[in-house]
Amino acid sequence: MTKVLLSTGGTGGHIFPVLSLYLKLKEINKIEDVKIITDPRVKKFINIADIETESDWKIIKSDSPFRKKGIIHLVKTFSSIFFSTLKCLYFIISFKPKTIIGSGGYASVPVLLASLILRKSFILYETNAVLGRVNRLFLPFSKKLLSGYKNLKNFPKKYNGKLFHVGQLVRDEFLEVSRNKIKSKNNDRYENKPLKILILGGSQGAKVFGEKLPKCFKYLNQNKIKLSIKQQVHKEQLDNINEFYKNNTQFDVSLFEFTKNIQHYIAECNIVICRSGSSTLAELSILNKPFIAIPLPTSLDNHQYFNAKHYYDNNCCWLLEENSEDFEEKMVNILMNIYNSDALLSSKVKNLIELNKKNAIDNFLTHILHNNGLTNK
Repeated sequence: MTKVLLSTGGTGGHIFPVLSLYLKLKEINKIEDVKIITDPRVKKFINIADIETESDWKIIKSDSPFRKKGIIHLVKTFSSIFFSTLKCLYFIISFKPKTIIGSGGYASVPVLLASLILRKSFILYETNAVLGRVNRLFLPFSKKLLSGYKNLKNFPKKYNGKLFHVGQLVRDEFLEVSRNKIKSKNNDRYENKPLKILILGGSQGAKVFGEKLPKCFKYLNQNKIKLSIKQQVHKEQLDNINEFYKNNTQFDVSLFEFTKNIQHYIAECNIVICRSGSSTLAELSILNKPFIAIPLPTSLDNHQYFNAKHYYDNNCCWLLEENSEDFEEKMVNILMNIYNSDALLSSKVKNLIELNKKNAIDNFLTHILHNNGLTNK
């Protein structure tokens, strides 16, 4: 029997893939126990008490030295890492996991440090198209690194023997929608029917979407383009954006704050406008849903841009940079072209179907279940 320890934290892009792996591992008879070490931010995305047993989750404090500047932040960061590493040492000694998996993000640092101190083998998982800083730091000491992307930017060639492409892990809710074919037909628009747009800011939200996109929709409304809009907004933006739409458009508009159960919103729309966190793009991809990606310009190592570029290079999406001078003009042109030609959506759907042939969860399990993840099979 095998015990597995997972570590994750931070954004939904780190938490949701590991959560899907956790739930899958709990179903496997040869797995004796599975536990997750994470940070307090996980409570924003899930109710731990609703996921199996609450005792499977251990909350620690950790932080990134890159998040803020200044000596005080550095001292606090390394202090929290030090004390959390001590907690992880005790936890690993008592739990005795045979397989340890780090999914990147600074919440994984204490777990991986404790594993090194105890000379425990571990596997890394990279969800982004750019090798993250934590995974880069621990790569030399890992048994292998499993990647969601086939071409991983900034990966040192001397470690190519450790790199294995398994695909992107996604939440089971999205797999269920995909399996049951609940997802909408992307060609269900007929003449004079509105183009159904869903706007997502990701788990961290996207305030700028509420500032720039309504202006684009006002222009489209003036040019007789028919839209139906569901838009995620920040709480403080809700009233102003709602008032703007009422005064400047005749569209059917629904505004909402962050929600975990977004899969049915995605299934019902024609096109998604979104950030390009790895989890968001993987979930849209598994539902064969075309999207307009607007990468977060401040993402570390510009990883959101490279996440989106992978899909853009495979002709599965449109890619638009937030800080471009002609952002609004480009967005308007993209939406007008989509509205006037369903063939644009159809071609993107076809390419997404081709891209989604990999069964990520099975590939992942193959790697971690053979000899506790220590073989290259």
